[in-house]
Amino acid sequence: MTEITLSHMGRAGVVDNEWVDWYELVAVGGGLVGLAGGVAALVALVRLRRTQRTLARAAQYRRDSDRPERVAFVANPTKTGYTDFKLAAYALCRELGLGEPIWLETTVESPGTAQAALAAGEPGVRTVVAAGGDGTVRAVAHGLAGSAVPMGIVPLGTANLLARNLKLPLVSSRDALEVALTGPRRQIDVGRLTAWNTAGDLVLEREAFLVISGLGFDAAMVSGTDSVLKRRLGWPAYFISGFNHLADKPVAVMLETAGEVRPVSARSIMFGNCGLLPARLNLVPDADLADGELDLAMAETRHGLVGWAALAWQVVLHSVGVRWTPAWASGRMVYRQAKSFRVACEADQLIQIDGELVGRASSLHVWVEHLALCVRVADWA
Repeated sequence: MTEITLSHMGRAGVVDNEWVDWYELVAVGGGLVGLAGGVAALVALVRLRRTQRTLARAAQYRRDSDRPERVAFVANPTKTGYTDFKLAAYALCRELGLGEPIWLETTVESPGTAQAALAAGEPGVRTVVAAGGDGTVRAVAHGLAGSAVPMGIVPLGTANLLARNLKLPLVSSRDALEVALTGPRRQIDVGRLTAWNTAGDLVLEREAFLVISGLGFDAAMVSGTDSVLKRRLGWPAYFISGFNHLADKPVAVMLETAGEVRPVSARSIMFGNCGLLPARLNLVPDADLADGELDLAMAETRHGLVGWAALAWQVVLHSVGVRWTPAWASGRMVYRQAKSFRVACEADQLIQIDGELVGRASSLHVWVEHLALCVRVADWA
């Protein structure tokens, strides 16, 4: 029988390894080229759909009113990337046919409340956008609460608490801008806090909060957070500060709810309008932004670090939907819902609102204003 030998074989019936390697390289290369083409097509499709969605929202936005369209921005100029953000905001306004925006910057002395109230009163303004951290968002909300003008949010801060709870884009400022300008409207509750010190002086009057206000460990943690570390690390800087206050004494208060007065001792006493924190931790799992209730959350621990570990574990479990708090636990969160609370302490305590220290007080009145604020949200919120 004649043995057939192919020219690209090393010997009869055996394929040369060098040729096999080339075949494999060609096949892999072709696959990579195909994959790259598929990814490019997918990216192009996503961009096309986003553009179509933006234009559709803009058309609907213009149909909603026969007045000239205007948007006002209340922006914190100290945030990283501020100049690029401002250019992108102007460009998107032109793209949507919304005209030249009103641009108002915040200062230390005027963090956004006055600017928001001024912008809302301008003819044709149909959205006021808060661009900054939680302090800017809260200040703008304080100025808009009770009005019909919706608030858009572009989160540029460290924790961006309300944006997290509203499921707004946190990574892409372009996506956040689009939602802030054209997203559907939603009414949410606003918490209010009035406080007095031991001398009887008014410290805060009807101060708005959107996420959580409180006293005790949480306020001490906010107070002790290093500003430089916060800029470098972001929200983990709060937890680093918290370690320095684990040994602080509990806060003893008289708590009044629905006419009932009782003594309470806790590490933290917090009032939540919503409770989602960074790292997907949900400190107040039953809180709802539109239920007309505030959620009292009291952190109780004993036995030192063991109690804090038990408390942290409970918060983690609650964050994933597991409700398990054994009676013997050395650390736990205690919850209660009501429309208003009153708290009285023997000494002035640090008070925080939405992660911002606002002073010291010994007597608090905390309540909720149901659906007092209109915000623009994402379609999926």
